[in-house]
Amino acid sequence: MIHSVAISEMVGTNYYSPLKGNLKECMKQAAELGFDGVELHVRSPKLDYAELADYAASLNLKITTIGTGMACHYDGHYMTNPNYIARQAAIDCLNQFMEAGKASGGAAIMFCLMKGPLPDPKLREFYKDMLYESLLPVVDTAERLGVDLTIEAANRFQSSYLWSTEETLDFVNRFKSDRVTIHLDSFHMNIEDPNFYESIVKCGKKLGHFHFSDNDRCYPGHGHIDFKEILLALKEIGYMKNGVGAYEYDSIPNCLESAKLGLAHIKKLEKELGLK
Repeated sequence: MIHSVAISEMVGTNYYSPLKGNLKECMKQAAELGFDGVELHVRSPKLDYAELADYAASLNLKITTIGTGMACHYDGHYMTNPNYIARQAAIDCLNQFMEAGKASGGAAIMFCLMKGPLPDPKLREFYKDMLYESLLPVVDTAERLGVDLTIEAANRFQSSYLWSTEETLDFVNRFKSDRVTIHLDSFHMNIEDPNFYESIVKCGKKLGHFHFSDNDRCYPGHGHIDFKEILLALKEIGYMKNGVGAYEYDSIPNCLESAKLGLAHIKKLEKELGLK
């Protein structure tokens, strides 16, 4: 498995990336800690991603994934905006992130918050249909560029819909595209899914990305999630060979220690299970 750590240019203590600050400095820290890659959590799709990818490569790292949540949280872009012009701007923004993924050497683009709010719970399926239609041109871009769009299942307290693995996988499968995958996160699964193993195995080859985070949103090993069960499920579907396991959680007790402790815990379990 490719071990990748979330890094962010946003330095607020409550942002879910272990490493925070200047992106290149974070890359240096990731390399020194023994990670294979980095996951960029950025606000803009218009950075020089090719230059960032070259810098990562100089450290024997790859850019595995790029997050899009800040484009929603800070700039208000979401794919179900009732204003047509604003909705098109969100589509354009996400397409630019797909281009960023290509420039980064093929980094997958994570999609979650940009799906937008659910103003009326009774209209859940209506908004999912609107989201599907809005994502179709982005999926065309994904196919053209050869870059994956990975759609996250996120819990009900932080996301409007697409909560469970089952609901999100059903939505992902509507696209009939190998470039659209499902993104799972152990923190969200702990809230929404009855069984880690069964949910992961159900995804099979459609699992495109996985986030390690304990139930308390701290590093793996800090809480009570059984990561052995998760790793065995990932092995079952062949994900351990080339899949990305990314570390995304609070920087507790601090940035470097949280990244170090999370990686150490998962690698220890891999060794115990004979997965290395």
